[in-house]
Amino acid sequence: MKRLLGFGILGFLATGCFTPQTAIPVHEPVRTTAASPLSAKPIPATKSNVQQVQATTNTPSDVLVTKPNYTQLETLPIDLSTVIRLVDEQSPVVAFAQAKVREAEANLEKAEVQWLPNLTVGMAYNRFDGQTQNQRGEIFSVSRANLFGGGGPALAIDTSEAIFRPLIQRRLTSAEQRNSQAVSAQQELDAVSGYLDLLQLTMALEINAQTVSQAQEMLKAALNAKEAKLDRSAGDVNRAQSEVLIRQAERLDLQAKAASASARLSRLLLLPPNVKLVPGTITVAPITLIDPNSSLDQLIEIALNNRPDLAASRDRISAAWTKVRQQQTAPLMPKVVVANQTGSFGGGLDSDLRKFDTRNALSVQLFWEVRNLGFGNRADVREKRAQLDQANYQLLDSQAKASADIVEAAAMAVNKAETLELAQQAVKEATELYRINKDGTSNLVDTKNLFDALRPLQAIQLLHNARQQYLTAVIDYNRSQFRLFTLLGNPVREANREQAKSN
Repeated sequence: MKRLLGFGILGFLATGCFTPQTAIPVHEPVRTTAASPLSAKPIPATKSNVQQVQATTNTPSDVLVTKPNYTQLETLPIDLSTVIRLVDEQSPVVAFAQAKVREAEANLEKAEVQWLPNLTVGMAYNRFDGQTQNQRGEIFSVSRANLFGGGGPALAIDTSEAIFRPLIQRRLTSAEQRNSQAVSAQQELDAVSGYLDLLQLTMALEINAQTVSQAQEMLKAALNAKEAKLDRSAGDVNRAQSEVLIRQAERLDLQAKAASASARLSRLLLLPPNVKLVPGTITVAPITLIDPNSSLDQLIEIALNNRPDLAASRDRISAAWTKVRQQQTAPLMPKVVVANQTGSFGGGLDSDLRKFDTRNALSVQLFWEVRNLGFGNRADVREKRAQLDQANYQLLDSQAKASADIVEAAAMAVNKAETLELAQQAVKEATELYRINKDGTSNLVDTKNLFDALRPLQAIQLLHNARQQYLTAVIDYNRSQFRLFTLLGNPVREANREQAKSN
């Protein structure tokens, strides 16, 4: 009879699987009655108050702390597609890069209209009193005034600038466009990484909830065994109770980390600070974005040809080389100044303004300039060549870094794939051990038919750790795939679009 009672007590472990629970119990924060966080008046330090504080300090188990009301946040479900869309639309870093593109486009437009003259319209008044000198050298006094009203076109152009500046600005505009693409891709990767952090912590809370439930069942069985005097040792209940408390404390820590991950992701997406982000769908599965049959040399070649930041560096090199050519040909390119003013002119002695009639003044200048007897031009050429060398060295450094990043990311992806396989197998083994402890009740008692809390506790802990490791392995594998995909020069939104099609 005792053996049957022992077997009945020990059938307690709930069936566990990696499928997450859909609901997580959330305790609402206790609201404080103060009108504002700063409205409470300080309590005067009296002798009785000091004694009360000392007594409370010496007995921490009796301390009661009201849960702060400022932790209330508005819950907002979010998925990966929304994260990518919001970071593209709202990220200030992306918006800044796009503004730099618009600035470059405006500079290009100005460079292309240099051949067009400026138009001026206005009036000019002139008054002269005192000594002056005529062409014969005679000195005499005069008092006169005149007024001119009119305007016309004026063009002052350096043909070297007019020819080379649009070429340079086109390359710089292209560089800013490429740089904007690189910035967007990096921000998308950062946002995806933040979302994966949030998803991992949320899923960890689901695993924790299952483990807490299993530990509570074990505690209940230990209490029943103790009441029926079937417990193997006096510490079985304490062992089970400790496991429950440890997992509950772990849950609080995970909730705090999830709140931090939500705040970091909200900052990246420029969302209101009082929003608590939660994954809309709590599923974790490996995502493969890179063909596993690709060789390392192929990946490096793709990155060097496809990376927008490297393309931007090549555009800056082209612009720097054009600047060298401009300085080399500058002394041979003429400067042109053309001005034509048409209007009405009139004047007279003293302040008398009359005899107004039409007036037209045209002037044309064409000249060449050799700066500082040619030494200034030679220095300009050397300066531009040095800038070209800098751009070339920056590209070499960027290419070397890109290649190293690919090697590192590829090695990480391979490592995470192998870790994923091991972690998946570990979950299967831990699940089987859990099943044995649940179904094979003879393993839960010793030779004297007494309840043994250590074995089910070890099964619960092993299954919990295996699930957490598998979760970490999946998240790390997905993160390595997204990183490698971005390092190859692809924006994350394309990967998400392909995943949506495949699903």
